[in-house]
Amino acid sequence: MSESNEIGISREALANALKTYELSMDSNQRSYAWEKENVTELFQDLQNAIDKNEPEYFLGSVVVTRSEGHVVDGQQRLATTAILLAAMRDYCLENNETTRAEDIERTYLFSRKFRTQEIVPRLSLSKRDQDFFRKRVLSRPGTPERDTEPDKNRDSHIRILEAVEEARARVQQITAPFNPAQRAGKLADWIEYLDLRARVIWISVPDNANAYTIFETLNDRGADLSISDLLKVSLFNVAGNRIDEAEGRWDAMLGVLEANGGEKLTKTYIRHLWVAMHGPTRERELLTQIKAHLSGKQLAIDLANELAESAKHYSAILNPKHPTWTSNASRYLVADLDTLGVEQVRPLILAIIKRFSRKEIEASLRSLVSWSVRFLIYGGLGGGTLERHYSLRAKDVWDGKIKTTKALSDDMLTVLPGDVEFQAAFSVARVSQSHLARFYLRALEIKESGGDPCLVPNEDTDAVNLEHVLPENPAKKWGKVPAELAAAYYKRIGNLALLSNPDNTTIGDNEFDDKKPFLKDSDFKLTKAIARYPQWGPSEIDDRQKKLAVLAIETWPLRP
Repeated sequence: MSESNEIGISREALANALKTYELSMDSNQRSYAWEKENVTELFQDLQNAIDKNEPEYFLGSVVVTRSEGHVVDGQQRLATTAILLAAMRDYCLENNETTRAEDIERTYLFSRKFRTQEIVPRLSLSKRDQDFFRKRVLSRPGTPERDTEPDKNRDSHIRILEAVEEARARVQQITAPFNPAQRAGKLADWIEYLDLRARVIWISVPDNANAYTIFETLNDRGADLSISDLLKVSLFNVAGNRIDEAEGRWDAMLGVLEANGGEKLTKTYIRHLWVAMHGPTRERELLTQIKAHLSGKQLAIDLANELAESAKHYSAILNPKHPTWTSNASRYLVADLDTLGVEQVRPLILAIIKRFSRKEIEASLRSLVSWSVRFLIYGGLGGGTLERHYSLRAKDVWDGKIKTTKALSDDMLTVLPGDVEFQAAFSVARVSQSHLARFYLRALEIKESGGDPCLVPNEDTDAVNLEHVLPENPAKKWGKVPAELAAAYYKRIGNLALLSNPDNTTIGDNEFDDKKPFLKDSDFKLTKAIARYPQWGPSEIDDRQKKLAVLAIETWPLRP
């Protein structure tokens, strides 16, 4: 590619671009992102265009840097085209069309360096995908590299495999209707179409800064990109001549997050960190706010540094075994918050880890578990309102206005359900999600036994299961319990008990007198107490649940 300070715009065919240029993704370009339906749609559109002998099929624009051949926008289309061509090469090899297979490889998949004679891919993906792409897609069938397993923590590897399967299926579909003598001609039709008529607008720019500006402009409405993609290019653009530094910090962030959910987690993490630093921010406002904040090079670098540093804390929030947690209590508390599924509290936890002492962090986690249970049982605040309150406190902690768990509790008292409200709500609560029901009962059991509610009994459903004493559809031997009443009481907390899995399987939907011996012999005190009732029905469930509600206030106090 020639050097120029001007932006070049031309029409280019996808396969011809692979043939003409050596293309690579920037080191921190997003990973392979196309889902199965995206790949299928591209192949079907090409099929339709070829069947109708359309003179041209237009696939949007591709942005590349002129000097280095970095693809800034359009990597999904180029990578998918390479995957399809590799599938055609594989088909030729499997059908003893070795010369044609070599032609595809030499023309579209690999090139040979004149000086070193090294064979290199014509298209290189991001560094998180390239080694897997080269081995699992570009290498020939039957080679050891072809058996390379995907990294299960990288969604992009799974998507690449799905694209490979779709490409293989498409090649079979192209060739199956024809006799062996015609099949090579049908593949040639496709390759020629990709090489001559499947076109894009090819935009070449002189350097990374210009490329990112154009990339951001082309995708400003976010139709093809996630918020994290658009944030990244904005960050790199503002970083200017410190772009390498910003890229390094971004890559460090991704490296930490990959083990906990990969790309899908990145957008959530960025918003949660921004909320901790700047207060309540809705997802649709995030990009606008961050772009407004990035008014200078140093601010871009500062944000990149914070994204990398706080990713370690965010990873700890998602992993009870993370080295951040040095006590059993803190590990159990983090696991409890994960069980409760209270994602909206994560910005506050980020701020707490960042600003509080280790002792205060554990105390705050205890408070957050109690508050989360109270909110889940009581309801009242909508998810958006609750998130706003947590977000406001997160910013106050981040800014140093709240420095202790006590001060945080004082600030939350006006929002939290009080003991009276919580007890009343618990007395009539139904729990549809079994994992939450088990959690509540485990914590109540430990409190009843005089232990620490954060150190809960075994939650393994192979060992301990959830027993619904009154079945959802009781048989006649249960007496005259109307079906609608049984359905209403079936999932009431008062009707639920922890029971060993073998016992739970044995008693099934038996009548209460048959269940009582198993309940009486249980190792769990709260389960054993059920056997003291002479019979079991709605009134007994109400009575037991009121007793559990009193215990719940002590188990999840306002000020742990």
